[in-house]
Amino acid sequence: MTTQPPEAERLHHLLDRLLRGVLLPEEREQLAVLVRELEADLHRYEEVVVGDLNEANIGLQREVARLTAGQCTHALAVCEQHHAVPVAGCPYPRCRAARGDQPTATPRAPGVVDLPDISNA
Repeated sequence: MTTQPPEAERLHHLLDRLLRGVLLPEEREQLAVLVRELEADLHRYEEVVVGDLNEANIGLQREVARLTAGQCTHALAVCEQHHAVPVAGCPYPRCRAARGDQPTATPRAPGVVDLPDISNA
């Protein structure tokens, strides 16, 4: 005895007969109906899952933006509390960018350009 629902048993029976090449014409129609029902279920599930994933993705993007903004504000405040001019070895993005010896941790905003260091000129 199987634990499958009757529809699943019927589908497996029809598929088995199809694979053996002994499917009767009325069974072909039954199989086609079952396949159409499964395809409709699949499309409904896809719509629900894609919608749920999109909502989750939007929520995660908002959370990343919120955390990134807070991190940048915190890093800048800590860096400025410690020193006004860039210091060698300081791990904060402002000092790393000002020294020019390491890439910045955060991408630059469009239109922002780096100015050359003229302190030794």
